Amino acid sequence: MAKPITPLTDKEIKNAKPKEKDYKLSDGRGLYLLVSKSGGKHWKLKYNFNAKEKKLSLGAYPEISLLQARNLREKYRSDIANDINPHAEKQIKKEAQKVEAIINLNTFEKLSREYLDKAKSDISEFHYNRTLKAFERDCFKYIGHKPINEITAKHILEILQVMTDRGAKESARKLFYAISKVFKWSVANYKADRNPTADFLLEEILGKKSKVHYPTITDDKGIRGLLLAIDSYQGEHTTKQALKLQAYTALRPFNIRHAEWSEIDFKAKQWNIPASKMKTKEDLIIPLTDTVIKILEDTKQYTSDGKYIFHSPKSKTSPMSDNTLLGAIRRLGYTKDEFVPHGFRAMFSTITHEKSNFKHEVIEIQLAHSVGNSVSKAYNRAKYLDERVELMQWWSNYLDEVKKA
Repeated sequence: MAKPITPLTDKEIKNAKPKEKDYKLSDGRGLYLLVSKSGGKHWKLKYNFNAKEKKLSLGAYPEISLLQARNLREKYRSDIANDINPHAEKQIKKEAQKVEAIINLNTFEKLSREYLDKAKSDISEFHYNRTLKAFERDCFKYIGHKPINEITAKHILEILQVMTDRGAKESARKLFYAISKVFKWSVANYKADRNPTADFLLEEILGKKSKVHYPTITDDKGIRGLLLAIDSYQGEHTTKQALKLQAYTALRPFNIRHAEWSEIDFKAKQWNIPASKMKTKEDLIIPLTDTVIKILEDTKQYTSDGKYIFHSPKSKTSPMSDNTLLGAIRRLGYTKDEFVPHGFRAMFSTITHEKSNFKHEVIEIQLAHSVGNSVSKAYNRAKYLDERVELMQWWSNYLDEVKKA
């Protein structure tokens, strides 16, 4: 028979002196006080779980009193009886406390999301989503958990190097500018002490920015072949109509995919795109020709019950995905070096500048490119609307004639 254990007393614990080696003072039912040779006193609980002996630290004496240690013992023994491992539960609580501590700190992820939410009204939806995705994909896993004042230029350089190594140099450039904006905003709002992106020149790391030239088609024969290929597209009918609409409006793929029925004024023959969807952060009016109206009316038979003109096949409340238009172009047989959806804009720009009599400013405003200073831009946008109606009719007629040739 095991020798009965006499419970500890407060006096006995207070009077316990260190010895040459650590020793234990048992209180029974697995609870004991470990007195170290250095003089420290720590409560421990020995228990069995799944036929294995385990030990659990309960805290130091006198911070944890004898009564508190006994209460913890009974709580954990009750957990064990209910098949709950005290050690695992303690680890879960510890991790939760860590997460809570990080949330309460000014971490880079916290401040990045805060900055983007504040900037949401001043940037386009496309820019907001692209920046957030870039942070989530390439940034947060490296520095998202770090307090912002602990982030150095070295941390940022390492992120840029990882992206450069995988061939995403231009994406790295955009991410750098986004990171810099977060730091500038944080400094201005007394949430960070300094901006480490100012410690080095980006050009020395990534080189000078190269101008992007999207592959396009500008000869009549090639354009005819593309338009006829779109007409014979065997995939989703709405995808075919989206390609047609992009060809006749020369809009960015994002604006095609995120087009909403509420933006179309069939009576006025206008498509009113809000500033939140525009790269220029200004509203844009797209004059609608009869051909474009016909494309929209045809599409309405398929998607009029949804928010988006070209909604996702999976959800009527979500727009067409990023890769749908690109995938359709590939299915038509065009490689990445021959044509991309953005190429419709380059086609429009080249043809209208070379073959039409419209002013450069009229064409550029229709492409939603910035022209002149802020005063002249506002003036031109109002002045050139009638000319842009004529421009889009000229473009529509050109495409129709090329296709018939």
